[in-house]
Amino acid sequence: MVNRSRELSDSELRPRVFVTGLIQPGDVVLTTTPEPMSETIRKFTGADISHAMICVGTSSVIDSTGDGVHARNLGRIILEPGCAAHVLRPTEPLSTEQLRSIASFARAAVGTRYTVTGAAKSVLAGFVAGRRQFCSRLVAQAYRGAGVDLVSDADFCHPGELLKSAALVEVPNVLRNLSPEEEAYSREDIDNVQAMRDSTNALLQEARKLSPEIESLNDIDAYLVEHPEGDAQLVQALRFSRYLELWRDEFERNSWQYHIAIMEGHNGSEERKQTYCEELLADEELCQNRFILNHGGYVTLNTSHPRQYFALMVELYDILTQFHARRVKAATAWLERRGLLKPAPPKLLRPHTSEWFAALREWNPKQAVMTEAAIQSRGSSDVCSVCADDPARDYAMVSMPAAGPGTLRLCDDCFRIRALEEPMKPF
Repeated sequence: MVNRSRELSDSELRPRVFVTGLIQPGDVVLTTTPEPMSETIRKFTGADISHAMICVGTSSVIDSTGDGVHARNLGRIILEPGCAAHVLRPTEPLSTEQLRSIASFARAAVGTRYTVTGAAKSVLAGFVAGRRQFCSRLVAQAYRGAGVDLVSDADFCHPGELLKSAALVEVPNVLRNLSPEEEAYSREDIDNVQAMRDSTNALLQEARKLSPEIESLNDIDAYLVEHPEGDAQLVQALRFSRYLELWRDEFERNSWQYHIAIMEGHNGSEERKQTYCEELLADEELCQNRFILNHGGYVTLNTSHPRQYFALMVELYDILTQFHARRVKAATAWLERRGLLKPAPPKLLRPHTSEWFAALREWNPKQAVMTEAAIQSRGSSDVCSVCADDPARDYAMVSMPAAGPGTLRLCDDCFRIRALEEPMKPF
């Protein structure tokens, strides 16, 4: 066991924040507060921290607190004077698949209620794990799902056990002091992620009136599959919670991130813009786009179990995918203009290949199944992707879509119809 507890240093006499650029997806973030409950946990566990979070992206952590499992902006967390914090990283580097598994587990738990009883039992043995979460359980279970055991019992562990885990090593120099000016600004600034937490909790609160067994957003989907009569009430809850509208707030707040011309004219420093662009593209390369995955999931659900709730979620994730693609495009262009990124031509997938079907299946599983069935019925892949007629030619969309392969094999009739709304060119 490694003991990472330490005495209070002079630097901890001021409020501090995390140096987010040093913290990577998969890192375990441990913190504490001056609150009596935190003090009790520290005293009981013998550690200098009382809370655990897991990093799932640049400056983004997910944790379980009194208001449930939610995402938070790590850069907005202020450590009060005298409060310790640690960032831990696996001694054995995680694979890309393991990182994706950890992030997916944590995100799937968003909205799950916090269990005070479970947290209290985490220092005891012999209890059966429930479906509710507490902070250290969330972290340990996410890692266990990726094949990494941080502690002996992932279902009941406390933050102090994570701190002493031999499977983790501490990342140095991840904290810095806040100047008085920064502190004043930071405390007045609004944590905009709170709006998402409030919206998610409002949606789940209404959903639990239908079934107290609903813990997370995924549970709503499962409930609706079995109980179509709840569709209208859940659609009303979806609208009332503003869950469908939050993307507008984000766009208005950070409009400079969505278009290269606006980004160029934004009054932020070049250093800040470069950091933002590089971190966004690094996350894009490392993590699967959850908007695309969720869109595909809801397309499948709405195909097999038509519900207005599912249809609205398909529309939402279509919008989120489009706007995310705009951010990536703007960031890429900004870096390319400054010679910080080498331009790369778009990769066109040849229709009806395994890679093409994988991209289509991820975005629109229904269309993928229909195309596969059409090909099988004709006994040849050299047919139209839409109607299975031949002859057919390969086309690429002039404006590449935010998701999906962006190419099709079309007969003349289908090409004329599709090209009216989606300009295409042969390739």
